Amino acid sequence: MQITTNKKEDLIQEVSIKIAPNDYRDKVEKKLKDYRKNMEMPGFRKGKVPMTLIKQRYEKALIADEVNNILQDAINKHIEENKLGLLGYPIPAEKQMEIDWENTENFEFNYELGLAPEVDVDLEKIEGIKAYKITADKKMIDDEVKRIQEQYGAFSDLNEVKEHSFVLGTFVNDEEKINSQTTVRLDDLTQKAQKTFLGKKKGDEIEINSKDLYEDPHALMTALNISHDKVHGLEIPLKFKVEGVFELKPAEINKELLDKVFGEGKIEDEKALRKFIKEDIEKQLEQTSDNQLLNDVSEKLFEEVKVDLPAKFLKRWIEIDSQGKIKDSEAEKEYKKAEKGLKYQLIEEGIIKKYGIKVTYDELENLVKDILKLQMLQYGQALPDEEQMNQIAQNVLQNEEEVRRLSDQIVKKKLVKLYKEKIPVEEVKITYNKFLDKDKK
Repeated sequence: MQITTNKKEDLIQEVSIKIAPNDYRDKVEKKLKDYRKNMEMPGFRKGKVPMTLIKQRYEKALIADEVNNILQDAINKHIEENKLGLLGYPIPAEKQMEIDWENTENFEFNYELGLAPEVDVDLEKIEGIKAYKITADKKMIDDEVKRIQEQYGAFSDLNEVKEHSFVLGTFVNDEEKINSQTTVRLDDLTQKAQKTFLGKKKGDEIEINSKDLYEDPHALMTALNISHDKVHGLEIPLKFKVEGVFELKPAEINKELLDKVFGEGKIEDEKALRKFIKEDIEKQLEQTSDNQLLNDVSEKLFEEVKVDLPAKFLKRWIEIDSQGKIKDSEAEKEYKKAEKGLKYQLIEEGIIKKYGIKVTYDELENLVKDILKLQMLQYGQALPDEEQMNQIAQNVLQNEEEVRRLSDQIVKKKLVKLYKEKIPVEEVKITYNKFLDKDKK
């Protein structure tokens, strides 16, 4: 077997593989003999069928199989030995010798390889990146205090619907087979709906159109107990029978409440509560800030780092990979759609390689355990013991898809840490609302 390479153009390598009879003959002969040992044919005893008949039936197919095996092994070995980074997979060259399997003994195959470019990124030269420290403003803290007070508050009966009331009742539409008992919080309704409900008493019936109830269709979906597909664009008459009217008296912020919610002695007073809430919100917002940093750096790198691609190869690869479904101009469109993502993937891989970012099994196992602990705490369930945790983590990490997803999380976290260390970022304190508004300007 002979392998020769030719640089067709930048980042496209043409590989020519010549396969002679001595490359495949011995294996084909062995398989023919094995076939003969087990062959049964009328007029011959088992294992005594003449080799000429065996060859007539199977030799060409066996040659084709063996040649293809040699070809694949040769390409893979060439890639591995030369440590080639590829885009896509090898594809047949445009100029290919037609194979006559019936009469040919010497074969030649030509393949094209799309080579991944080497990308070198100097993070210390990246400029204009801001690292946001998102702070919790007074309203966010007030809202969380209010949520705690309402969660542990007490309901009392009202004679009629007033502002901020809760109304128990049943929505009905016979034609749409809607009969849903629910509790309506007046503050969640549209202004128009609130005016319709105000002053109503137990036993009253309210008529209202579904489109006038809520701004958020998902709230309507829950209230009417209907599917997600059905709720969008829904505009039907509804009747609502008032079955009870209540007001919620928020719980007082005192030691008894704080001990009940957070544990005895953990938080002493409202000042400490507000400090705790502020820190907790800001800790949760760190992930939002990190995601923004990651996106901003990605955009900057895409703008400033030159990444050449074997465009001609990739367009042909798209056509071949689609098995004839995509051709010519459509392949061009598909390439354009994938180009940006592919370039950034190569930039990221270059950074990971240069700065030695790796994911260990221990890191994956610890991440699985952390996620599991968080889920158990959210649902108020007891944590498994260490042996059970290890077993669960091992089971999760047997799933290749999960390992890829978790590895990506770890890599992203390490990239954020690296960017903060290497890129001269400008630290900016900003409230959450201003953070949300900054991209609208």
